[in-house]
Amino acid sequence: MIKKWCVFLLLLCCAQANVFAEPAGAPKDQAKVGIYITNLYDFDLADGSFVAEFWTWSLHNNDNLSFKDTQEVIKAKKTVCTNFATQKKANLNWEQKKCIATILQDWDIRNFPFDTQKLVINLEETMLDASAVAYVADTENSKINHNLSLEEWHINAFNIRANNAEYNTTYGDPELQGSSSYPSVQATVSLSRTSSWTTFIKLVTGLYVAFLIALMVFRIKPPDSDNRVELAVGGLFAAVGNKYIVESIVPTSTQNTMIDNMHNITFGAILLIVMMVIYISGQFYEDHKEKALRLDKMSFWGILITYITLNLMLVIKAIN
Repeated sequence: MIKKWCVFLLLLCCAQANVFAEPAGAPKDQAKVGIYITNLYDFDLADGSFVAEFWTWSLHNNDNLSFKDTQEVIKAKKTVCTNFATQKKANLNWEQKKCIATILQDWDIRNFPFDTQKLVINLEETMLDASAVAYVADTENSKINHNLSLEEWHINAFNIRANNAEYNTTYGDPELQGSSSYPSVQATVSLSRTSSWTTFIKLVTGLYVAFLIALMVFRIKPPDSDNRVELAVGGLFAAVGNKYIVESIVPTSTQNTMIDNMHNITFGAILLIVMMVIYISGQFYEDHKEKALRLDKMSFWGILITYITLNLMLVIKAIN
């Protein structure tokens, strides 16, 4: 009977030990990390970067832990951190610093100027891996300065979350095998342009005028074929000139943008106009005058309606 009670007490103690034991693989320490953005500027679409000024802080209860020099702004061309301070408050170590970072940004300009952008500030631990420390995002205190006003942009949303960055290397750490994982917090700012329609009208006015110039050839009688072709070619040169002007404003991209598609549609429409003019002139000189005049009218309205429809589809798609 005594042996049974001893075995029972031994099993009970083991069970209690397992309940209070730290789960396998759980990080040894935990730090609450937050970001407060004070300024965003130098949005360089050509260089693919922007500058962010922000305060960041860490709260933890390990006196032997410090994040002063171990946190890195990922994808930053240059980072300068100053005003580092640490205090002990409410039995917690409170570390803070101010950073100015020039961060690489993959600008998505496919729908320019109706585009929206997401700016990401990714703060990652460089020394302690995810098995040693875990980051928790301070969602309550992480914000954007309410006085921050961007000239060409409207701030739609801000959020911050914690995650682990996975790498297919151990960086030579003898305690790891195959891969490694480091804690990080990621702050995301969603932006949209404030004057999209104004910018759009400035970009496409020359293009639409060039198309209308070319389209006017159908208002010239078929016998005057030389003037018809010359007017269409003049519209083509005007469209090409507008494309060069637009490319000086909108940076070149491997992506096919909405403005690129509009230029391509315009070039195709002008080419179709020239082909129709040549065909109609041939019909006119072959004594098919009524047919030529009918084709003139049909071509004018057919190309105009198709051109307007295709452009509207591109704009609606970009806005949505």
